[in-house]
Order: sequence, then structure tokens, then C-alpha cells
Amino acid sequence: MGHWMGRRWSVLLLLALLAAPATGNEALEPELREIERLNFAEHWRESDERIQALADRLDELTPTQRQRLEYVRLRNLGIAGRLEEAVEGFAELLREEMPPSLKVKAFATGSSVAANLEDWTTAFTWLGEALAYVTEAPDDAARVLGMASYLHSLVGETGKARELALRGLAMVEGGDDRRAVCHALSDLALAEELAENHAESGRIRRRQMEACDAAGDRIYAANARYGVGKMLAAQGKTDEALSWAMQSLAEFEAAGFEAGAWSARLVLAECLIASGREFDHAHDLLAGALRYYRARNSQMAVAESERKLAELAERRGDPVQAVRHLKAAAAASEAAERAARERQLAYLQVEFDTRVKEQQIALLEAEKELAALQVTATRRWQWLLAAGLVALLATALLLVLLLRRSFQERRRYRLESQHDSLTGLLNYQQVRQRGQEAFERARRLGRPFSAIVLDIDWFKEVNDRYGHAAGDEALRALGGWIADVVDGRGIAGRSGGDEFTILLEATEEEAGELLDRLRARIDAVNVFGQTVRFSISAGVCQDSEATGTLEHLVHEADQSLYRAKYAGRDRTVRASEPPSGRDGGGGLVVVGSGIEFGRHISERCLSEIREAQVVFCLTDPFSLAMVQGLRPDAVNLGAYYAEGKDRRVTYREIDEAIMAPVRAGKRVCAVFYGHPGVFADVPHAVIRKARAEGIRARMEPGISAEACLYADLGIDPGRRGVHSMEATHFLYYGRVPDTAGLVLLWQVALAGDLTCSRFHADREGLQALVDRLLQWYPPGHEVILYEAARLPIEAPRIERVALRDLPDAHYEEYTTLVIPPLGDLQPLEDADLAGGRVVAG
Repeated sequence: MGHWMGRRWSVLLLLALLAAPATGNEALEPELREIERLNFAEHWRESDERIQALADRLDELTPTQRQRLEYVRLRNLGIAGRLEEAVEGFAELLREEMPPSLKVKAFATGSSVAANLEDWTTAFTWLGEALAYVTEAPDDAARVLGMASYLHSLVGETGKARELALRGLAMVEGGDDRRAVCHALSDLALAEELAENHAESGRIRRRQMEACDAAGDRIYAANARYGVGKMLAAQGKTDEALSWAMQSLAEFEAAGFEAGAWSARLVLAECLIASGREFDHAHDLLAGALRYYRARNSQMAVAESERKLAELAERRGDPVQAVRHLKAAAAASEAAERAARERQLAYLQVEFDTRVKEQQIALLEAEKELAALQVTATRRWQWLLAAGLVALLATALLLVLLLRRSFQERRRYRLESQHDSLTGLLNYQQVRQRGQEAFERARRLGRPFSAIVLDIDWFKEVNDRYGHAAGDEALRALGGWIADVVDGRGIAGRSGGDEFTILLEATEEEAGELLDRLRARIDAVNVFGQTVRFSISAGVCQDSEATGTLEHLVHEADQSLYRAKYAGRDRTVRASEPPSGRDGGGGLVVVGSGIEFGRHISERCLSEIREAQVVFCLTDPFSLAMVQGLRPDAVNLGAYYAEGKDRRVTYREIDEAIMAPVRAGKRVCAVFYGHPGVFADVPHAVIRKARAEGIRARMEPGISAEACLYADLGIDPGRRGVHSMEATHFLYYGRVPDTAGLVLLWQVALAGDLTCSRFHADREGLQALVDRLLQWYPPGHEVILYEAARLPIEAPRIERVALRDLPDAHYEEYTTLVIPPLGDLQPLEDADLAGGRVVAG
């Protein structure tokens, strides 16, 4: 985010100032030079007022002087945020004849303003024109290279951006132009920052500060202080960062640079949140920034503002508000990604046009060389002419081939972006986009419209039994059969996994007939000599006043699919049909929320939560808030816990609470934190009871803390093996750890609690655990206290301590002790490999 906001106002910082020699009207030249000086040294309004004062004397200026004055006026428009006016003005100015130096400055500045307006085609085109004029104005080459560095960073070419910035700095270092050094250091610092070389960026920012202060350039000096503050904030040095942010804010405001001031306010808010003080002030800063960036459609900046508001809400203990801001941040990030794709496309288009121009220039140079050879070698004239014609034809043919290939590649990329690569059907986004148009057209014309959602029965078993190649072949074949039966009369696509969606102008009955034809086409597929047979289940819903939107229509078809699954599979269920005894019956499903609900919860689990008649929840507060956002009637099982109460009693009470509606014939969903079957008594108990009573019950797996541990610590359990057990179990049952492998002790804070009533760490229990571990490990052996992150804005806890120091560490109820291996793996004595097995002597 800091990179993006830095870019947003660094675009304006790249507005170069004119420094051409005095020409034309000598009487007004001093006034013109003063206007140019004020333009970078003071608030932009001061130079603007001087320009207005000269309005009546413009006819006394020479054409070049008027162009210089117009350049400053257009730069002021850019700084003031009137970007569209500035771009239009530069377009008119660049059509005029002017000195090369001024031409280069106008191109570079216009490109900057166009980029800030997100007119990427214009920005890249003008940058290319500026590069073409650099040889005629070498003194301005560094400024153009800085602009090129910035635009390359926007399209992800960070290596090229850094190279260009270094070239620009090398051109001006050691010279007398202190402002040029100031600007070049700013370009290089931004390139290093975007390449995430934060230490190098901070060092360059301090050099920039000295150079810009010496040059008297207020905006760039403030930019340097902002960059230092942003770097310190990223390193957690909150107090220092706060001071630098306040300095940069004051200087931006003094210069009238609104974009820079808002960037500094965001750093200020970030520091206040991190230091845990002045939350109200931080909220006001973020709310103002959000209004500012929304008004300018700066989606990435909006996303970062929303994320900081989410972090602030979390610090204030308001998870619901935090979720709202996180959702808003996600939507803004998606819009920003679309803008990034537009930048990349504009860059590629200009790059392509540039290459064609270079080829044309090369061709003209070849013709020029041919003409020179004719003068010096007249006897070979005919031969050279023929060679030139051949070269011309070859180049023309090459251009045609390149253009044809480019057209084919673009068409291929467009088709690939719209179709599923495995089945050849439309992808999810295209089905929804085209389906929305067809849905609105059918409603407008009063025609029936139906949605079909179908999938392969027991598809996971197909993959597990025959392999993923068989699953892919089943999907590929089913996609071909769907395309055949739809045959252009509807919209068909793969929604994801083994699920497909069909949208068509038809009644439910006609949609059912189409599914009958599809089933008639389904046949066994052969993969690697294996014959795989499968069936499909489908749900159908016809549009009515009750559905309202396409999303609702597809949702109802999806729910009908679930009814088909519960009714026994290999069938079609229509939304208009009343539920039968089989597909409307009760049962129990236990699902896992994962550790980070928003990232780990599966669509299957979300569907179970939505469709259950009764929902129970035993998770962390954030996940509970998310579940209750989906199902406000969800029952919080955490209410059964109490300090000093035996957890075994609590477990039995929770058992009975869940089993009561299950026995009453209702469809019950119980949501448990992480993986519902790992270190959990209740989920297994209720499933056993339900099955023993003849009630349908199953468990949907989730992502466990152990899975997160392997990912966060970068551990492969297959390398040394894992010995995983509950801490109290290890302590009281005389378990011997495998010191050559990884040892995991869970719920270490509750070590030694045989009463099952404690919820906090006990030093005596922890010391007993350490004393037992010292039988196998030295006191200084480094161990890890691990806690998985539960929110996207959190980081996992990975605290490394010596074994002897464990009793004095901080613990949560869910803290896990990770004990790395001690020593190397030892093979069996006198063992060798014989016939593919280990044989001991």
C-alpha cells in the first residue's frame, strides 16, 4: 500500500521544472524566471498568481516564453489535482513547435499527469516520445529516465525500473544541478522501495533529503521525509516514524501538495494504531483519507485505508466492524487489480507499436545505406538494389507474420481467459456475465428462464480410486457432452471442481428434458486401461418473482442439487417440487472452520451452515461473528464453558445440546474451530451417538493448527517424522519422545491439569513438563512456542526460547510447543539393504 500511495503522489512529484536560457523579451525574462523558481520552491498558488498577473501582457512574450509560461500553468493544474484539464492542455502544447529541451519536459510531465489520471495509453505513448527526443536534449535525459523508471514499476518491471533510475542518477551525480540530483535520488529510492529493498531505500531517502533541502525543493524534501517515515513504520519503529510523518505532513501542506499530505496522514494513522494511542485521531485521519481517495477513484489507496480501519476496529474489540472494513478492502483491491491489468495492456500495446516503429526505422536506415553504396560502387548498383528489395520484402513479410501472430495470440489469450482449460466450456466469470445479459433479456421479453447446477456423484471417490487423470478425463468428457446437448441454445460453463452451470431460456420441464438427454449421452471413460463409470445429480430452478436476481436463481438451483444429493444422487430435483421424505430428512454434519475463517472455510462447509435447520458453533470470537453473520440463529456452544468447571462436564452438556435437535429429526450443522476431528472430544462423540441411533452423520474436514504449523515454520513432517501428543498426556503417561524427529506438544498451557477445569497456564505444571523433557534434551535446547494466525491481518506467533525458560514464557490456551530434532538420524547397527528391505545382522 505504501508503495502505491507513494506512486500516486510521486507521479506529481515528477513534474519537472523548466530551466531554459533566457530568450525573447528581456524585460519580462526576470519575471518569467521567478515564476519558474516559485513553481518548485513555494506553494503552487504563488506562481499561479504571478501567471495571472501577466495575463494582459502575453502578447509581449515570444512564442517560446509563452510556451514556458503555459508549461508552468499546466504543472500547477497537475499539482492542484485538476488532472483532466492538465492532460488536455499538454496535448495542445505538444502539438506546437518548441525547443527540444522544453519538448522533453512537456512530454515527461504530461506522461506523469496522464499516469495519475490512469490514462495509461497516453502516459506510455508520451514517455516513448520523450525518449526519442533525449538525444537532442541530453541535459534532461535523467528526468526522462526517472519517469520511465516509475512507469515500468507500475507494470511490474521492477528490475528495469531500478536500472533506469540508476542510469538517471549516474548522469547527474557530480554535476552542479542539485535539483537534478534530488529528483534522481527520489526516482532510485522509489524503485528500491517497489523492489522491497527497504534498507537500501531508507539509505537513499536520507541522501535525497540532504540534496532536496540544499536545492530548496520543498515537495521533494517532504517526499524524502515521508519515505523515511514509511520505512521506519514498516520496521516497527513507531515513535521515530511518527516524527517523520508529522514533518512531511507539515511540509506537504505548506507546499499545497494535497496528495502527499494525505499519504503522510495515512502513515501517521498507522503509527498511532501500532502504538495503541489516540485511536479517535487515527480514525478521523483514516476516514478523511477514505473520502479523499474514493473521490479520486484511487482503489488501491481505498483498499489500504479500509484495511487500516479494520485493524483499528480489531484493536478496539469490534470484530463486526473489522469484517465490514475487510470486505470493503477486498472489493477495492479487486478494482485496483483491474486497473493494473489495464496498465499492463497499455504498456504491451505501446511496446508493440514501438517495436513496429523500430523495425520501420531500421528499414529506412537500410535504404539510406543502400543509397550511399550506390554513390561509391555504381557497378554493383543493380545487385544492391535487388538485395535491398529482397530485404524490404522480407521485412514486410516479417511484419505481416508478426502482426498475424500477434492477432492470433491475442485471440488465443482472450479465448483462454473466457474458457475453462480442461472442459472447453465457459469459465465461472463468463457464465455469470453472459448469463446476466440473457437473464435480463428473457425478463424483458417475458420468456421463461431456468438455471441448472449439476455435478458428478462421488467425484472424490473417482479421484481416490482411479487417480486424478481419471477425474480429469471424466470432467473433460462430461464437458463435451454438455456442449453437445446445449448446442448453442443456452450458456454452459464449469463453475469449479466437478460442478457445472447451465443457463437457458426454457421452463423447468424443458430443462429436465435436456438433462435426460445429457444422461443418455453419459458413458464410461477409459483411462490407462481402467473403465470409469459415473453418474450426475442436478438441481433446476425456473425464474419467478420470488427469485428476483440471477444470483438468487442459481442459488435455488444449487440448493435443489443438494436435495438431489440427499435423495440418493443420480437424479434431478426441481426447485418447484416439495421436499420428499428422503431429501428433506434430518441428520448431522460436523464441519471445520479452519484457523482463519475467511481463508480456510470451504464452500461445502458454508453451504452446510446456510442450509441446516439448526447451527451450533464452538470457535474463536471472530469466526463466531462470521458464522452468525450467515446464520444469526447460530447457537454459541462457548457459553457452556466456565472458569473452574470440569471440561468433561461441559463436553457432555454440549453433546446433549447437539443431539437434542438431531434426535428430533432436524438437519443439524455443528461448526468447530480448525479441523473438527483433531484434539476434539465432542465432534467424534456426537457422530458416534448419531450413527449408533441410525441417524445419518458425517464430518467435513477443516484446516488444523498442525497444518498451519507446517506451513508457517517451513517443516516437512516426512523428513524426520513427527511425534504429536497432548502435553498432559505426555506428562502423566510416561511417553518417551522421539528426539531424532520433530515433537509437538499441544495445549501446553494446560500441562498437568487433571481436573480439566483450568483455562490458563500454571507455572508448576510447566516446570514439571520442563523437568521431564530435560531427561532427553539439554537445558539450552531451542524450542518454539507457536500460535497460528486467526485473522488475515495477524501474523503467526513463532517465539524461539531455550527449554529451561519455558515456565516464564507467555501462553494462550491454544499455544503449541514445537521441539526440533536433537542430533542426526542413526541407522540400525549392522544393517544393509537386501532385496529392497532392511536386514539386520
